[in-house]
Amino acid sequence: MQLAPAVSLVVYALAVARVTGLITADQITAGLRKRITERLAPGDDPPKGWRAEAFYLMTCSWCVSIYVGAVGAVLWFTVGNNPVLLVCAVAAAFSQLTGMVSDVGRG
Repeated sequence: MQLAPAVSLVVYALAVARVTGLITADQITAGLRKRITERLAPGDDPPKGWRAEAFYLMTCSWCVSIYVGAVGAVLWFTVGNNPVLLVCAVAAAFSQLTGMVSDVGRG
């Protein structure tokens, strides 16, 4: 299946948002984030120098999104309509949209 370039761009953009959230905030990746941040800040001491920057990067959506976005842009531009990649991107986009609208009209 081929998607129009504008549609596939929106799909990949939503997928980038979803993957960024997965890396920085989701519970399913909390254990991995915790292990990495504990290595960057052993004990109760706040990290310093490059460790502080890496520690911040692990939880900053804006920071992570530029790297995830760069990968997404390269994938979209080079092999964006590859069926396997497109199915993954669409699934991530659906997940992102569901999260964005899940509280609309409730409460």
